[in-house]
Amino acid sequence: MKFLASIVFPLATGAATLASVACAQDGASSSTSNIVITSDNRQRSFLLWVSAEYNPNSPAAVLLSFHGGDRNATDQLQLDGFTTADDANATPIVVYPQGLNVSFFPPLTRTIMHQNHVLNDAKDTWQGVPGDTVNDVLFTHDILNYLETNYNVDTTRIYASGKSDGGGFCNVLACDACASQRIAAFAPVSGAFYVDTLPCLPDTVKLLCNPGRSNVAFIEFHGGNDTTIPYQGGERKNECLPAIPHFVQQWAVRNVLGLQNHSSEIANNTTSYTYGSGADAGLVTHVFESDIGHDWPSTAPNQDNSRKDHHVASYNATPIILDFFSRYQLSK
Repeated sequence: MKFLASIVFPLATGAATLASVACAQDGASSSTSNIVITSDNRQRSFLLWVSAEYNPNSPAAVLLSFHGGDRNATDQLQLDGFTTADDANATPIVVYPQGLNVSFFPPLTRTIMHQNHVLNDAKDTWQGVPGDTVNDVLFTHDILNYLETNYNVDTTRIYASGKSDGGGFCNVLACDACASQRIAAFAPVSGAFYVDTLPCLPDTVKLLCNPGRSNVAFIEFHGGNDTTIPYQGGERKNECLPAIPHFVQQWAVRNVLGLQNHSSEIANNTTSYTYGSGADAGLVTHVFESDIGHDWPSTAPNQDNSRKDHHVASYNATPIILDFFSRYQLSK
């Protein structure tokens, strides 16, 4: 399915520099580089992985993968499996933006919030997280401007995924009038979808969202044993987390798919809920495993499921995400 996108974006502010080049992951020509650019008068960085399969004479798909609030770009590269996937749907270019730790809270308030575990000053995070004041939507545009200047990018096949706070930022991008016209599909994992309202009514909280197009492809993954971003939602960091079923249903409503879904068991304790029919079948999808925690679902050990009281999942999210992305692109 193709979607119409028609908008002019500003050029990236400042020059980009190549800070370092690492060894290959998938072959002699695959590389990981640290790129530094200026965005909104700040120095920002991202890891850029380019596959050995990248051909400068052929437009390449791009995947943006945003790290969680207690992680960084390198952690996300090691977690999500996008650069090591032996998959026909793997993208030739994967980008791992690095978040920043900037808050509008004054020092005394920050101290009190930190003491009450409401704010962790050590976290580099993303726009949409309570207290964050950085324009990460602009940063994302600037990254894409850099890539489109320096690589042969298929601008109809740009995708966004992320974990936890990074997953929440995927939703910020999907709900943004401009970014949603530049990114074809979104795949948050264990996403933190904060809503600035109290009291918190997770099953009915109003979700403000103004995408610049209809038919936004969106797939969300969550565990029923997630104690960080609970499946049932609730108050966190003085804001409201929606119940995940309510959150997903609202994406179905925005895409005029209705509230009815089709459910299918894809692995032990794991159900896929798809919305839409015909050509729109699965345009909004939710994958739920009842007994995993705040993890990137994988049947092999990773940084998430190797922690105490966590365990491997019954399925792998990465190939599902890549397959989902392969089904959607923007119209030129």
